[in-house]
Amino acid sequence: MTLCCPVLFKRLSIVFGIASLLVVLSGCTTANGTHQITDSHPALALEKPQSFAQKGKFGTSVPITPTLSLTAAHVGEFIESKVVARHPVCDVALIAADNRHHPLPDLGLVYQGDPVQVFGHASNGDVLTAEGLYYMDLMIRGFPEVEDCPSSITDAPVRGGMSGGGAFNAEQELVGILVGYAYPERTRLDSGQTLNLDRMTIFVAINYLRPWLEVNAARYGGLESPQWSAQGEGVLTGHP
Repeated sequence: MTLCCPVLFKRLSIVFGIASLLVVLSGCTTANGTHQITDSHPALALEKPQSFAQKGKFGTSVPITPTLSLTAAHVGEFIESKVVARHPVCDVALIAADNRHHPLPDLGLVYQGDPVQVFGHASNGDVLTAEGLYYMDLMIRGFPEVEDCPSSITDAPVRGGMSGGGAFNAEQELVGILVGYAYPERTRLDSGQTLNLDRMTIFVAINYLRPWLEVNAARYGGLESPQWSAQGEGVLTGHP
């Protein structure tokens, strides 16, 4: 589920402007850790290209209403006819889907140090999962898919095909959409200090997406609103 592009050096900064970092976003490598196949998982869908020219690509989407799912915008590029809205600055897209028979997750929050479980598809349709912690939010500048979008960092591993899959908190609420990963061993603070993380998986926080999500869910066909958990009600800003 890495961002499929050549390996590039990118500038990052902590959301509150405390420090900036140098990071390498990987280009189409397979994984940044190990995963387990699971039969116990939230509702997901395997997304494959609609044209022969893009055969071999695949990703994941997460149902959020009976007629809408979320995925990564770079997954939306090969399922173009399904896309109903793209976030203006984040690598996230809203797509049309028939989710009437799927259990829909509540949309929730995650706080620094909280456990995170990630889910996404393998190419054969298996659902993969892994666990980690949520650490911080970063701003990635100079990279079109995520520039100006707060990128949430977890050490839960991901792999190809999990793009567009979900990050879930301990209450099994959807807290983010998986979009890529960076190499912590090649990441430096401006001071030269490294981040002491096993891995840096990137997801876009649902809480940051909330205003855009609610407007577009209502705009496209008067669709049923996503279900926000009680703890998320009235909170429209990013993570603390």
